[in-house]
Amino acid sequence: MLKTSFLAAFAFFCCLTLNVSAHDTWIQINSPIVRTGEVAHVDLRLGNHGNHHRDFKLAGLLTLDWTSMEWISPSGERADLKPDLYTSASAEKQGYWTTPVTLDEPGVHLFVQKLDRVMNHGKSIRSIRTSKAFVICSPTLDNISIDSHSHSTPAGLPFELVLHQCPVTDIEVGQPITITVLHNGEPLANALVAFIPEGETLTGDTDPDHEFTTGTDGTVSFTPSKATRYLIAAHHTAMDEKSTDYEFTSYATTIALQIPNRVFAQPAK
Repeated sequence: MLKTSFLAAFAFFCCLTLNVSAHDTWIQINSPIVRTGEVAHVDLRLGNHGNHHRDFKLAGLLTLDWTSMEWISPSGERADLKPDLYTSASAEKQGYWTTPVTLDEPGVHLFVQKLDRVMNHGKSIRSIRTSKAFVICSPTLDNISIDSHSHSTPAGLPFELVLHQCPVTDIEVGQPITITVLHNGEPLANALVAFIPEGETLTGDTDPDHEFTTGTDGTVSFTPSKATRYLIAAHHTAMDEKSTDYEFTSYATTIALQIPNRVFAQPAK
């Protein structure tokens, strides 16, 4: 009886470990644009596991032990946000991490997260999960002057998405969004990128309206047909990246974007 209970508990633990390793992370911010001196609420979330990593839903609280969280200002100064994170739920392992950040410097503020952990559940796997998000800080919300464009500059992550358009002055319904997938700083061809509208279910093994494969330059484009929040997610399995500690490396990376009916603001002339 005790042996059976132990085996059942062990099997449950293994399944739980597998599920956690397979989840994605993303950074979600309450507003893509903030007036100088005001607060942006920065959330670190875990989920997007169902429907072949295409559901954009929460799946419990991320363990921070193997995770870093940074805030990079327009001038390039870095701040560690991990000590400032607190949970949104009273129940253990529920909700998500969040923290308010006051933005004083005009320009594009970049938030970057990285998880790097070796998991063992029958096979030893190195799991790398990264995410990025952007907030524009401006003295006025009507005419925005942007001196730096960190949205189009790689953050130096082992696996990341690079956004070609400014998330505030260039993105709107009916206009294409272009993304480049980088693996160790180089464009990754034949990578499947999903553009997941919040609250919608992608269809089939590959949804032709929301999933696209990168070309030789690592780039894909998607034209949103509705205004909502989208999770852009890419995955890559590197069977050749192994060591004595793990058999292969599993990558995932995301950007969460608000897509408006019209651009949030016009650039300053």
